[in-house]
Amino acid sequence: MRIKSVHLKNYKRFTDISIEDIPESARLVVVIGPNGTGKSSLFDAFLLKAQSSIRNYRLDGDTRREYYLKDEQQYRANEARFSATQEISDTMDIEFHSGNPERDRWHTIFNIRSAYRNEADFQVDNMPRSSESVRLERIIDLDRSVSDNYKRLLWKRMADLDKDAPGDMTFDVYRKESLYALQVAMQELFKNPVLNLQDFGGIESTGVFRFSKGTATDFHYKNLSGGEKAAFDLLLDIFVKRHEYQDAIYCIDEPEDHIAAALHGDLLRIMLDLVPEESQLWVATHSIGIARKAFDMMRQNGDVAFLDFSNRDFDKPVVITPQIPNRAFWQSTHRVALDDLADLIAPGNIVLCEGNEAKADNGFDAECYNRIFSDEYPDTLFISHGSSSQVEKKSDALIAILGAVAKGVNVRRLIDRDEMTDTAWNESVSKGVAVLSRMEIEEYLYDPEVIEEFLNEYGKADCVDTILAKRECLIEANPKGNDVKSVSRDLFDFIKKTTHIPNLGRRREEFAKEFLVPALKKTHSVYKELRADVFSEI
Repeated sequence: MRIKSVHLKNYKRFTDISIEDIPESARLVVVIGPNGTGKSSLFDAFLLKAQSSIRNYRLDGDTRREYYLKDEQQYRANEARFSATQEISDTMDIEFHSGNPERDRWHTIFNIRSAYRNEADFQVDNMPRSSESVRLERIIDLDRSVSDNYKRLLWKRMADLDKDAPGDMTFDVYRKESLYALQVAMQELFKNPVLNLQDFGGIESTGVFRFSKGTATDFHYKNLSGGEKAAFDLLLDIFVKRHEYQDAIYCIDEPEDHIAAALHGDLLRIMLDLVPEESQLWVATHSIGIARKAFDMMRQNGDVAFLDFSNRDFDKPVVITPQIPNRAFWQSTHRVALDDLADLIAPGNIVLCEGNEAKADNGFDAECYNRIFSDEYPDTLFISHGSSSQVEKKSDALIAILGAVAKGVNVRRLIDRDEMTDTAWNESVSKGVAVLSRMEIEEYLYDPEVIEEFLNEYGKADCVDTILAKRECLIEANPKGNDVKSVSRDLFDFIKKTTHIPNLGRRREEFAKEFLVPALKKTHSVYKELRADVFSEI
């Protein structure tokens, strides 16, 4: 089961929000955004949609008015319409790639965990059947699941040994195999020292999970640390529910709570391994570790979708689609997670390029490079550092400082080719300096393929031949020869005059950054050539 789109109207934080174009291949959906942007409200909608399918389940009127509906005046004007839980859930539209199920199946589609997960201690001294009632009514409710899942495992053990397990299987073999995947998951997450889940502990004597760690054995669940309990709770819940929810949506609000940051990435990977292949895992998170691990998974397998709730005005209609994390995304994520410390986070790669280092906007070349490569290389920052000679010959001190301040960062240099001879080009490259294969960045920005892409994007395909002909005339008449940069001002003026596209900017630099850069990113050959020039050694 995979979600394709979600539409919520007049619901909690949202006036009218549409989440669209989630690919069917996405096994993992990561919801990112500051507090108060509505991440948990999205899961609340899923929860209510599931509850509405349970027979005789009803919400009281005050809860309807004050919790679920954003506009109370709209509620009062349509009070008769919102007289039943089902009618409120009907204002939510959730579409699945495999088609929407029958209404009575919705409660088996969503397994949702709130951010308020805490069960410090429990003990079961008899064999009660686990509760089949709704565990959570709202995403703000306390979510105690460990003891309930303990009971579920006990009943599953009894059912398996009574009729489902192979006849020749001994109890000792079953006991080892029945918890094997959960035991491995805990061992992979807590490695130093290894935390082992031993068994159920025996109903008559203890009635609780028992663990071992280091030289300590057979110790009670209550003696785990807060982080160990939090992680075990999440892994146990997926492990137990994957038998009941084999084709479902698993939702976890802030899975990182109480767990050390160093474990966040591994926790996400292990949870996704436990989730059935046909199912989908949604997480709402502030964790950089979870976001980074999800990004690595996306680059490796392409089965991850990121939904960014940051910088949205949810008092107006909003459409959110999956995005590829770029540098702006990571800056926002760091800002949410680290606040003032976000400015101390260094990129993995720093490229010193030509440009006026005194300018507030970091210089034209650097700004273009940052925009062009922000999607594919979000961990790379381009910085202006003066002329080509300054970049190539006078940047050693700066590189040493950057390497000392940001340990592990890779710093390199990039210069224009200009009038450089082949011998000089080879000499610079041999020293580890990247050199453009064309004279300067303007030759890429004003390439015919880029100009054609831009004109097609704005419905001016009929102007392509005229503008490209003008480009060639300007270059041929240029006393400096094949120098696109020197004719770019006249070419920009001609493009404005010919196309009549509004708001192309007052200066050619504005035009290039806002219009030619996006066009260049969509080209094949030009983007590929520039990427090879810049990143060949990274």
